[in-house]
Amino acid sequence: MFTFSAKLNQRHWLFLTRVTVFLPYCVIAFGFGEICVMRRSRLSVLNSLIPALALFALSSSAMAQRHGSGSSSGQGGLSSYSRPDGVDDKDSLKDFHQVLAVQASGQQVTEFQALVKNTESAKLQLQAFVQQVEKEKIAASYTPAGTEVAANLESVVAANKKFVAGFSDAQKSGLRDLTKRMEHATSDLDQEQAKLGQGLKATAPSGAEILVRGEALDKALSEFSSQQLALGREMSIVVANGSDLSFNLPPVKRPVSIGGNSIAVIVSGALSQIEEQNGQRTFKLEMTEDLSDLQQNINRLLHAALDSGSSCGERISVREAMLTPSFESAVLSLQLHYERWSCVGTFGRANSTEIAENDGTVEVKLAPSVDKSNNLNLNVEFGRIDAGSMFTESLRSGDLGDDLRDKISRAVLVAVRAGTDFKRSLPSALENSALIQSARFHDAGAGVLSVVLEGKTQISNDQANLLASQLNQSMAEKTAATQ
Repeated sequence: MFTFSAKLNQRHWLFLTRVTVFLPYCVIAFGFGEICVMRRSRLSVLNSLIPALALFALSSSAMAQRHGSGSSSGQGGLSSYSRPDGVDDKDSLKDFHQVLAVQASGQQVTEFQALVKNTESAKLQLQAFVQQVEKEKIAASYTPAGTEVAANLESVVAANKKFVAGFSDAQKSGLRDLTKRMEHATSDLDQEQAKLGQGLKATAPSGAEILVRGEALDKALSEFSSQQLALGREMSIVVANGSDLSFNLPPVKRPVSIGGNSIAVIVSGALSQIEEQNGQRTFKLEMTEDLSDLQQNINRLLHAALDSGSSCGERISVREAMLTPSFESAVLSLQLHYERWSCVGTFGRANSTEIAENDGTVEVKLAPSVDKSNNLNLNVEFGRIDAGSMFTESLRSGDLGDDLRDKISRAVLVAVRAGTDFKRSLPSALENSALIQSARFHDAGAGVLSVVLEGKTQISNDQANLLASQLNQSMAEKTAATQ
């Protein structure tokens, strides 16, 4: 699939989308004549117009050079636009072809993500080494760790050089400036690594000197990593950077247990920066929980949670259960069987007598909420009840209704709270700073129920860099697992 987002802005995409909706037969490319396609679905039309995409990537200055829109007959229309003066057809396609020329192949994407993962691992190892030097001040204790750091960095540099050497001729030409910066960063890294190695091999290495060289090496490795990520982005490889204003959080599969039965909740999220002040960055946090597995198993789960078999008093059992979204809330539709038994003791024995039996349908409205202490709760209310008078009265005002609402709340809330276990649902860079402020149910399409949790998180620039590293490493691991 081609990647055009690097060169086409939102206005171009919006225009193209509108054209595909309202002009199913022909698209008028300003100054380049008409591109016509047969009537078909919107997606097919868009795929058929891939060659036309480059025509919309003209700069705003080139767009401004167009002349009047009137035709020779005096009638207006899209087809009456003339070719812009001073714009060569080939020049208008330059950026488009540049993107395609340097775009990474599938194999290169896999290799690059492995590079990023190994670079991030080397950074963490080097930082741990620097901390060890600061703490112990004894050469004999940190020299083996320093030797291992050097060996891993050599491996990272060698793999990066091999990756760059494998570029196609078009990539070598199109990425020339970036590869030069990459080479410069690699040279600086090699030099700092050599200095550290020399210090470790000294007869009586100074802890203070090793610390200075370790910190200098860490700085060189950070620059190497930045250039590496810049190269990947130019090749249309999706990578995260600490300076990004938004981050996509990868889906996490969270197993939860409800009444001894296990289901899975898929939690994903996104961050978008809303403020930066004094080195602290505040992001809006939005997390989405996919509750489709809860929906598919709701009948079995509620059978276990709600069925009661008391020999005396009221009994209730679930015949059928269905959970569906309904505008920021959810509706639980239940088909229930109700029995009421009377127990009379005679000569030391209790005799049970059934005095009422009824089947009924009950609608229960569920709505998540967040209290002042930022705890996620679930509001449960009865809606329509279609049952016998005794059964209805017990649900509306009796202990049976209170017990039923409480059991439903406890069962469903376990799944709804899956995303709020930040140690399992968020990267570790965020787990201690995330805060949930609101929650709502959402129809994710085709009747699939999800929960949207909104809040915020405040992190430092260092934490943002750590977050980017963790996201890149997660992406690399996921790619490797699918190979």
